[in-house]
Amino acid sequence: MKKILNALFLTLLAVFTFSSCSDVPAPYDILGEGDVPGLTGDGSKDNPYTVSDLKAKADGTTVAWVQAYIVAGIKSSTDMSISSENDVVFGTQPTGVKATAFLIADDRGESDYKNCSAVNLSGKTAGCSEVKAALNLVDNATTPLPRLVTLKGTLVKNTWGLPGLKEVTTAILEDGTIIGEGGDEPTPPVGGVTFFEESFASDKGTFTIEDKTRPTKVSEIWKWESYTPETGGTASKYMKASAYISATEKEASESWLISPVVNLTKATKASLTFEHAHKFCGDPAKELTIWVKESTASDWTQATIPTYGTNQDWKFVSSGNIDLASYVGKNIQFAFKYISTTSNVGTWEVKNVKIVGEGEGGETPEPPVEGTEIFTEKFGAKIIGKDEERPAISAYQGWDNSNLTFAATSGDIRAIAHKTPEVSSDAPMVNHAWFPKNSEVNFSISNIKASGYSKFIVAYEVASNVYNAGETADLSAIKVVLNDKEVVAASKVVSAANKEANIFYSMQVEVEVAGTDASTLKFVADVADNTVGFRLYNIRLYGVEGGTAPEPSGELLKNGSFEVWNDTKPEGWGRESATNATYSKYTESAQDGTMSVLISNTSTSNKRLGSDDIKLSVGNYTLSVYAKNAVAGATANMKVGYVLIKEDGTVDSGKYNYVSGTTAIALTDEWTKYEYSIELEAEQTVSIVFMSSGSKSVAAKDMLIDNASLVVKK
Repeated sequence: MKKILNALFLTLLAVFTFSSCSDVPAPYDILGEGDVPGLTGDGSKDNPYTVSDLKAKADGTTVAWVQAYIVAGIKSSTDMSISSENDVVFGTQPTGVKATAFLIADDRGESDYKNCSAVNLSGKTAGCSEVKAALNLVDNATTPLPRLVTLKGTLVKNTWGLPGLKEVTTAILEDGTIIGEGGDEPTPPVGGVTFFEESFASDKGTFTIEDKTRPTKVSEIWKWESYTPETGGTASKYMKASAYISATEKEASESWLISPVVNLTKATKASLTFEHAHKFCGDPAKELTIWVKESTASDWTQATIPTYGTNQDWKFVSSGNIDLASYVGKNIQFAFKYISTTSNVGTWEVKNVKIVGEGEGGETPEPPVEGTEIFTEKFGAKIIGKDEERPAISAYQGWDNSNLTFAATSGDIRAIAHKTPEVSSDAPMVNHAWFPKNSEVNFSISNIKASGYSKFIVAYEVASNVYNAGETADLSAIKVVLNDKEVVAASKVVSAANKEANIFYSMQVEVEVAGTDASTLKFVADVADNTVGFRLYNIRLYGVEGGTAPEPSGELLKNGSFEVWNDTKPEGWGRESATNATYSKYTESAQDGTMSVLISNTSTSNKRLGSDDIKLSVGNYTLSVYAKNAVAGATANMKVGYVLIKEDGTVDSGKYNYVSGTTAIALTDEWTKYEYSIELEAEQTVSIVFMSSGSKSVAAKDMLIDNASLVVKK
């Protein structure tokens, strides 16, 4: 019995000794099927493995894509296996190295060979010789390291003494050049129809940005960025979100990057994918999220991002497929939501956004079926004959809605056949607004009664004069502005090659903004964006119940809460000429929220803070504000009112109207609401003013104001 036990012990000892002395590190030997640690990629071309993934998945048979940096060469004198740091050469241009292999790493600054994998370039499979010729460190010695590459090969446990790649048949360089056999493109996850695509190659495209909370010292959270590696190569372009101030100053923030409306009405399957990189987050799954909703809905629903990066580098990874099954058959929007906290301020980079699937796609969303129609304008029932004078837009009198005010800086009204993608012959003639090439588009419709809504759908039709060979135009170049809120429709490029000259396409956008009874809708485009001429027709405005606007429904003052500041100025305030006071953000006392305005005045003069211009219709209004002494016991005096703005945009200095009365209000040490009526017998443009009152005998005192409001009197 004792001999048997001794024999078993020696056998086990031999097995242990053999395993621990193997050239391959023990952890890779003992991993079994299903025992792989968490991977950051899936080995596909779109979502390649990292070096860490390679080491975990290496089995001698798996063929996969790996993305990493070439960081070192293997010395020419090294014999078959790397045994120490003396066998490798790091640096930007290593010399005296082999032409048949190199080292790759996840970190571009890696200097420890133990954290690397080896790439063996001595393959026999088709494509291997091309990859070797393009990447070997002897024939390409002038190309500096580190060098980002994506490689397709067989994952092996041991080559040159390290886990690595053999039979490397394809390489993708940083500039997108494909070397070798090419490699199959990944099959779209649920079909071959592309419903939406935005690479962010030049700007934010048709996305919009909405800052919910932005630190004062951060001018913008989401912004477009282009990064070119120090070693050269093609720039990487993406949208970037960051609320970084400094290493010691961290503030909470929330900002949304919102897509245009995407038409999935004829989709049967759909999924969303994108590439992203991130670093410095506390919990990426909580701080970097994706949200989806129907285009006319108010509430967003969070979707799950299957794959995040390591949070330790800037390597882009695929998000994985985000299923949109709940939204097929509908018009939708999706949004990237970024947040930072007082503990963690991360950075998120996003590019190559796609929605693909099955069904019919690529069409412009149909006109909305939800919402209440506020007006439709088709430019008059009497068609302008071909021999008739074409009136300038500013002089035209034949509008369908004579109660509205129309204006434009260029263009005229004329008629043309109403051709659409569905009706290309025997189309009826319709009037429309024509904006010739190389002219500004600045067309406005004002005096729209839209109070009670905080969410709108704007639908319209656009055509472009793309007649000549090679001409193209993006119909989304015409941007929509409602009450100063600008949005951009989904891109729709038309071309002469596709015979799309003067074909009207339906466009629509969703706008969340407070409606008023003096709302203004604009269509604008820069001269540079109008290279062939645009035609505008069939404008419709719908009010949608349930929107969430930045101000209460019917509120006419912008940022009356004084919670939004652009550096040292509260958004919507500080109107030139109407303002002569020294004012600043005050965070130590607020009637509601976190901020109020400190109006500083210890002189014997009157000092005013004025709002941006507001166009008011005939009627009665209620103006209110909360105010108090800035310094306890130091009684400040205040007057409340408005000043008229002339047609040329200047302040009428002789038309200050203080509705609070001729005697200034003596403020107290407590927040107190002061409310007054304004009655207008004619349409007026005004600036609301709050004045710190001083006199020759009594110097003024500093005062605080908060939560100013101007609404139509009910």
